[in-house]
Amino acid sequence: MALLLTDEQVNATRERIRAVAERHIARQGPAGVSLRAVAAECGLAAASLYRYYASKADLLGATRAAAHDRFSDRIEAAWAAPGDLWDRSRAIGEAFADFAFSEPAAYQLIFAFEQDEADKSDELRRAEARSHRTLTGYVREMVEAGLLEGDPDIIAHAYWAALHGLVVLTMAGKIPDRARFEQLRHGAARLITRGALPAAR
Repeated sequence: MALLLTDEQVNATRERIRAVAERHIARQGPAGVSLRAVAAECGLAAASLYRYYASKADLLGATRAAAHDRFSDRIEAAWAAPGDLWDRSRAIGEAFADFAFSEPAAYQLIFAFEQDEADKSDELRRAEARSHRTLTGYVREMVEAGLLEGDPDIIAHAYWAALHGLVVLTMAGKIPDRARFEQLRHGAARLITRGALPAAR
């Protein structure tokens, strides 16, 4: 007879499974992940894993949603920090980079892998929408305040693409160290900002 677990025990086990799955997915990609290997690393029988996640797609979606939420927590905290809009926008860039390098497996889950819409859970869709808002909403506020000029979505994606590209190059060893990364990050942000400053009137 199976032991009855408390909600706290179930949630703790689910979180442990997600943490292991996150590392496996980042190393091998979603298709290469073995639920048996994930279960073994967690000290569970393969069949027991299905008590916590109904399928591989369910586990993948929950793991990616958790990564999105941790990322959003960092970005939202940076935007809520003291300072003016410029200070807070710089804090977002720092939070983005810090998350990428402190949680590389989670970062890959967010930005390196995609799933068919039909395979996405409501939880994952919600988490994706939240993280998208964190990376575009602050630029909209800056445009509304008159600090930047142009389509907020385009400007936000320019910042996002430049930063992501530098993160990926650094992770691939193409940028030698964090100091050089920071120099390039600030330089790219200045160039984009300069192009989006309001025209002199």
